[in-house]
Amino acid sequence: MDSSPGAKFRSLTVAALLYFSLLANVVVFFHKPLFSSDYLFPWDFRGVQLPLITFLVDELRQGRFALWNPYSYCGYPVFANIEACYFHPLILLCALIASHAPASLPQLLEWAVALQVWAAGIAAYHFLRELNAGRASAWAGAIIFETGGYFASRAEHIGAVMAVAWMPLAWLAVLKLRNGFQFRWFAALCAALGMSILGGFPQPTLAVFASTTALAIFLPVWRMAKLRLAAYALAGCVFGIGLAAVQFIPTYQLAQNSVAKYRAGWLGAGGGLYWQSLVSLILPNHYNQFDMARFHGPGDPSFLYLYCGIGGVLLALFGLAVCRSRNTALLASMTGFGLLWMLGEHTPMWRALYPLLPVSVRIGIHPEYTYCIFCFGVAGLAAMGLQALPLKETWRFGIGVLIAADLFLTGSGRPMNLVAVKAEPGVTRYAFEGSAPLLYNVRLLVGRQTPPWRIDNTEDAGLDWAIQAPISEIPTANGVSPLALENEIQLRLFLHDGFPWGWYYPVEKPESPVLDAMNVKYVVTGPTYAERLAAAPRFRHVAHLPLGLELFENLAVMQRFFLVHDAIPESSLASARRLIASGVVDLHRTAITDRPISLQAAHGPDQVETIDYRPGWLKLKVTTEQPALLVLAESYYPGWMAWVDGAPAEIYRTDIAFRGVAVPAGSHTVRMEFRPAILPISMAVSVGTAGLLGLCWLGWKRRGRVIP
Repeated sequence: MDSSPGAKFRSLTVAALLYFSLLANVVVFFHKPLFSSDYLFPWDFRGVQLPLITFLVDELRQGRFALWNPYSYCGYPVFANIEACYFHPLILLCALIASHAPASLPQLLEWAVALQVWAAGIAAYHFLRELNAGRASAWAGAIIFETGGYFASRAEHIGAVMAVAWMPLAWLAVLKLRNGFQFRWFAALCAALGMSILGGFPQPTLAVFASTTALAIFLPVWRMAKLRLAAYALAGCVFGIGLAAVQFIPTYQLAQNSVAKYRAGWLGAGGGLYWQSLVSLILPNHYNQFDMARFHGPGDPSFLYLYCGIGGVLLALFGLAVCRSRNTALLASMTGFGLLWMLGEHTPMWRALYPLLPVSVRIGIHPEYTYCIFCFGVAGLAAMGLQALPLKETWRFGIGVLIAADLFLTGSGRPMNLVAVKAEPGVTRYAFEGSAPLLYNVRLLVGRQTPPWRIDNTEDAGLDWAIQAPISEIPTANGVSPLALENEIQLRLFLHDGFPWGWYYPVEKPESPVLDAMNVKYVVTGPTYAERLAAAPRFRHVAHLPLGLELFENLAVMQRFFLVHDAIPESSLASARRLIASGVVDLHRTAITDRPISLQAAHGPDQVETIDYRPGWLKLKVTTEQPALLVLAESYYPGWMAWVDGAPAEIYRTDIAFRGVAVPAGSHTVRMEFRPAILPISMAVSVGTAGLLGLCWLGWKRRGRVIP
């Protein structure tokens, strides 16, 4: 091998050109949202990540890190919601830039995603090179993975994109470790798996972890490595979790307190892609996924796009047919593994094995998101097929360019990765679905007191009132999150029939006193529910709103903070629900607490005054002639601390989902602050894991050895 300076320069130049072309491929594919604010990633990007990260930006502007979101679900521990991605380095960087500069947050986030797809392309290229694919063949395989089925169709879930973007690096690290333990590649494996967790979407993260482990098992099976490679991979998984503990541990705690633990009931047989999705390998628009008005396929249209280019599929089939190498067998094994997993309940094997898994495992498996493994496998097989063609490198590069053009012309700018803001204006700080007066008028009404009144919505009013609250800055008792707090949902089940695993329940039973207890002053309805509320004496019609909506005032609403002098201890959730359902408890006067408390009947007027109220922090002045329980219609969650006149005070779980603090007779100052102890603990685990890896690296460097 020529090691002269000129040869090294040429090699670096070629590498730079290849990397730049992989970047260009991603940028051109997503050019509209990357370069124009008139376009965005669609659907859940605006409904999940954007509201959550907007709240982070707002908090950073105030010099605070976002811990508690007061706008949704009567308060919510947003830092623990993995979908928020607050601890992902690039997402945090985007939020910091947006909080201190006049930059477009959506575009910053879209660029962060695109750059990670580019990183996936680079790692995919080197992975295929490690499997003896030539430059052109490996480059073509990387192109297919970058803008083929998975990344082209998952733009709405940027967490799913960011989680999978690190899969090629994890696979590459395992491949490098097959020849012996090398610390830098073990560290790369740990970092890739940790970043996959921080990506913010557990289901594809599970696919990354499982496929990395499967690769470490298949390599020895095909006699390409020793069995201890699997041990390296498992150790990498453990260290990866440790590195991401700052997010992993709080999310685990939240999951134990949320409806997520009942998710197995919602999943049923487990889910999975329909067999019909395989049609899209050849006919990408067979079910009219590119025209939602004409879509007629089964399930979600974004899960019916596996297209890797006609050339990509033909080359993959050719590679399977003519290549008899172990490398091809390895890629075929991984592709088959991904195929079986992604089809899920639509295969006999899945239907036989899935019910045998523990519920704690089943709740985290969504097989439809594992088609990333299949798509990467197809890309790898295509590279093998292209390498097997008796062509010059120039021609192979030409075929790669044709595949890139095919993927761009077929998949770029489609509904699964693009929405025009003009067609779907959504919710911004200045307008609600394009209507500035609608947002202004509702804000004006709820802002007449501190903290603002909460609103709620009926089904015909749309779910944006629940999901976009951090952007609209209109507090709601509702929300939309698969990690919704269990006790809040138990309250909402008084307003809407449903299941314990549900996370969005609009108002269906407005007569329930729970609506009053949640501090819901206004209810937004569409025409279907408007007549019903107009006929109810406890509601008063307030305004005709734009977009055909109506606004009703709840005349029986309870204050956000108030005092009671009677409490019924009931630690059982089911028993507390029965007390409320029976109607024997008047929540205006009696609280249901999780443990006994000594109170005395009122003999005079009580008063609660709000001194200060901020996310994660509040201060109240309380006056009562007898010992009382201060009830706060704010979500109960571990990490809240209370002080009465500066002395620490116990917090009672009150009325199933809220907080309560005992106050003695007289005038007192009550302060509450959200200080989740689990955050510094989890941060310490992440820092400690990184430190341990660093110490191991120093020791390894001094020894300068590789375990063969």
